[in-house]
Amino acid sequence: MTSREFVGAELEHAYAEVFGGKVNGWFNDHGHDIILEDDEIPSVQVKSSVPFAFKFLKESLRRHRFIPICVGEPGDKEEMLTSLKQFGGFVGHNIPGRQEILRGIERVRNICCT
Repeated sequence: MTSREFVGAELEHAYAEVFGGKVNGWFNDHGHDIILEDDEIPSVQVKSSVPFAFKFLKESLRRHRFIPICVGEPGDKEEMLTSLKQFGGFVGHNIPGRQEILRGIERVRNICCT
């Protein structure tokens, strides 16, 4: 396991713990890293950095299929669910420019879902 994969696995487990969800797996999860028990947000993709998130969002645009995304360190459950429902994503407080990134995620969601 590379250090990047290790960081990703740690983040997935951290988000799963906060959400009370389960880690879906690594490869062939079709972008659904964490399975949630929420009707509006059934699953999320977890990325450790903005460049990885942008790469994932670019692929979402290409496939015209949006999966809510979490970037950086998790926050509290209610804050994350509110952000996911409003913007289609959550960006950790450790990420600079988080509001601008959230608006970008929201634009991708709007394009994919129309």
